[in-house]
Formats: sequence, C-alpha cells, structure tokens
Amino acid sequence: MLETRQTFTIGQAADQLGVSPSWLRFGERLGAMPLARRTPGGHRYYTHEDIERLRRLGVGERKRRLAVPVGESGRDERP
Repeated sequence: MLETRQTFTIGQAADQLGVSPSWLRFGERLGAMPLARRTPGGHRYYTHEDIERLRRLGVGERKRRLAVPVGESGRDERP
C-alpha cells in the first residue's frame, strides 16, 4: 500500500532531477541507482527522500556529463 506522505510519479521525479523517465528506468536496469518503489499495479513512485537520494547520487549530473549533443553522434541522447 502507498505511504501517506506525498509521492511522485516517475515523470514528476524525472522533471525534478532534470532527466527523462526513460533515463531513470535505464539507470535502474543497469543497477546504477536503487530500484523505485512500486504501486500494487506496478507503477513506480518516489518520495521526496527518494528524489533527494537520487540527487545526492548525482543522477541529473551524470546525464549531463554523459550526454552527447544531438547531431554529433548521429543519434539522439536517449539511453
């Protein structure tokens, strides 16, 4: 069951971190970040504490360092 404190969808969490939802999913698949909590229906959700922990891990900063500008790689920067 969801906790009573405020929770955020993967899209809302991604916006706060400056990354895309697919970037968060990609990081989870790689094991580069903790797995998100899930609703009974399987949707990811995040708390303020989860978002702050990801921020301390440098989630948004890592994406900016790894991103290659569109056009230089011939591909977009999606993970």
